[in-house]
Amino acid sequence: MNGSKIALFAAAALGIAGAALNLAYLTGKAQQAEKVSYIGIRKGAIIRRGDRFSEDHLVPIDIPKSHVGNLERVAIRYADRGTVVGMSAVKDYEGDELLLRGDLDTPPATLELKSTERAMWIPVDTRTFVPSLVNPGDLVSFLVGDAPTPAMPSEAPGNAEDGDTTQPPLPAVPLSGRGELIGPFRVLSVGNRLGRTDVLKASGVPQLQENVITISVTVQGDQLEPKAAKLWKMLHLSGSRQAGVILHPSTKN
Repeated sequence: MNGSKIALFAAAALGIAGAALNLAYLTGKAQQAEKVSYIGIRKGAIIRRGDRFSEDHLVPIDIPKSHVGNLERVAIRYADRGTVVGMSAVKDYEGDELLLRGDLDTPPATLELKSTERAMWIPVDTRTFVPSLVNPGDLVSFLVGDAPTPAMPSEAPGNAEDGDTTQPPLPAVPLSGRGELIGPFRVLSVGNRLGRTDVLKASGVPQLQENVITISVTVQGDQLEPKAAKLWKMLHLSGSRQAGVILHPSTKN
């Protein structure tokens, strides 16, 4: 092969390599130029918790497709804005920000129980914990039997034979003295709240019966699991006295 042919082949090879590089460069530029639009809150729009989103509140926020990453999992495409219009905001917005899927939570309609799961309602003392800091899904234990409680009326002595219908003071039934911690149990609701406090407020539903926590217990055949049966017995012995609430660390950490 003479020198001219070698030079020709070398030039052809360099041309092909250059074309490949140009194609890769142009493809990268095209990907950067291609954008995906997500829902944002219009600059200057003031939305307060509980307000309903309108079409005027929403604007597209364009993100280069090559930079989307995990945003697809947490943001909402602008093409799907019709699913957002009319929903209630669960927090305040000042505008010029991205709307996230987590901001569109709505409270569940009903308790969702598995086949071996049961809901148990426990009276709690709201003076000893902050209900708004306990959410469905949290783990709690209950402090019960930490003080003597009056006996049931049927256990108290009477003077019916003497015709005296008045009852003497009811004697105290001592329990465990220092109390006992029973749990943990998964919270299903705090009163009528099946989700976070801000979500309930945004939906316009008032918070009711915060002094009752619904917990998840399991059944084994027709019997309650041991810790649930023990808790129920302790509450019965105390005359359904309100229990203390102990919050466990979050399992999400």
